[in-house]
Amino acid sequence: MSNADSRDIVPRPQGGAPTTVPLGLTAAIDLSFLPEDQRNALLHDHARKMLDLGAKAQELGVDTNTLRLTLDQLAATTREVSESGNSVTISHTQTTKIGRTEIKMGNTEEAKSGRMTRSQTGDRDWNPYYIFAGIGALVLIALIFASRH
Repeated sequence: MSNADSRDIVPRPQGGAPTTVPLGLTAAIDLSFLPEDQRNALLHDHARKMLDLGAKAQELGVDTNTLRLTLDQLAATTREVSESGNSVTISHTQTTKIGRTEIKMGNTEEAKSGRMTRSQTGDRDWNPYYIFAGIGALVLIALIFASRH
């Protein structure tokens, strides 16, 4: 057996598809009981999923780094404004593949409360819609009663 063959993680029968699929550093599934074409199909699917997993991990890493840089920049700006003797409240909301992040920092009472307003959290204020719907319902009721008399 050559050095190249001894470094091969997946044992291969001579000229065929591997007989095991590595699931991690220590675990593997024995596929030696399957025909070669089925082993090839499973290995192909496994390789595709590993590539997808790697791409997803890279996307999450980019989102994490972007969030870290955003937090660093917001903290530096807050510190500079505060050290110059001014009051500051900074709010930032972002939604990424990691999830939704809401940030509020500063040296004011509003910042210390840590609570975001509805508009800052992205919630829609439905009260005007309810008011107009109520007025519309009252007008309809008034028209129904007026038409009966």
